[in-house]
Amino acid sequence: MEHQALALEAARESLVLLKNTGGVLPMEAKSSLKVAVIGPNSAATSTMQGNYHGNAPYLISPQQGLQQAGVQVTQVQGCDIKCTDTSKFSQATAAAAAADAVVLVVGLDQSQESEGHDRTDISLPGNQSQLIDAVSAAAKGPVVLVVMTGGQVDLTAAKASAKISAIIWAGYPGQSGGQAISDVIFGVYNPGGRLPYTLYPADYVNQISMFDMNFRSKPGRTYKFYTGEASYSFGDGLSYTTFSHEWAVDMLSTSSMSTSQLKDGVSYRVTVKNTGKVLGDDAVLAFISSTVPGAPMKQLFGFERVKLAPGGSKTIFFDSPAETFASVDAKVEQSVDCSMLCVGGGRGALRLVAV
Repeated sequence: MEHQALALEAARESLVLLKNTGGVLPMEAKSSLKVAVIGPNSAATSTMQGNYHGNAPYLISPQQGLQQAGVQVTQVQGCDIKCTDTSKFSQATAAAAAADAVVLVVGLDQSQESEGHDRTDISLPGNQSQLIDAVSAAAKGPVVLVVMTGGQVDLTAAKASAKISAIIWAGYPGQSGGQAISDVIFGVYNPGGRLPYTLYPADYVNQISMFDMNFRSKPGRTYKFYTGEASYSFGDGLSYTTFSHEWAVDMLSTSSMSTSQLKDGVSYRVTVKNTGKVLGDDAVLAFISSTVPGAPMKQLFGFERVKLAPGGSKTIFFDSPAETFASVDAKVEQSVDCSMLCVGGGRGALRLVAV
């Protein structure tokens, strides 16, 4: 039981809520609620383990997780992962039209990405995007898109679609993934995960050669150097509550720091407060940005995840050795420069507390 609880905790904490239009989530798990769970990963079990895994004795699929919530569940696959056969799309759209809500589970599996099996396309495989369009058009209620994948896939269209109410990035969530997904959808657990990589548009593979290992080659690689418009960026993630971040003293720029201060490093602190109405986790990400040509646009230098009840607060510290302020340019030369420090995905001033 202890191991099962740990697997569920890990799965819950890894889920990332990327979109939640109008606060459609969480839903109320009423026995009268009719939910259609659709898509190639809607009944996935072993897929949730990714690769390099042991034999999990308890695998809870998204379908099973929703059923355990006590709602009325109809499951239709629509197509397999390759999604070249669209003959069962009509079953999927019929189920969507008859349901109060739709959970659409798409993504990849080990037939698409694995050791020795690289992808040349970062779109969803086959006609999965067309399945999303068809199901969301037929649905009469909210559509929750769950993306189960290891590598990134383009979610530009889903992000922009008014018919997709919510998006949950699930990764490969392990043996309790289905229960974790259900818990987030029905508010048993408040999501607090952050996206572990940047989601590029599908055309990205045509803009830069995968054999070019220069991270600065236009349009750049990773959140540090990518200058294009991402579907979602590293560190993105929503919650069912809200948080505020307060700094203790006025901002002190690095231009006013003494050499000895930079050598010894500095310690920053921020007070995080849950300003919403439900218990929640805030994964506080601390970034530094630089004006040095060729240096990363921003770079993570610290993070901490805190769980807070409504109205609760906690002060956390980010200790920053001198190396934090050193930027490496395109010529692999180091210099000390800092134009801004910020928390989360946004840009804001970080205020110095102790030197």
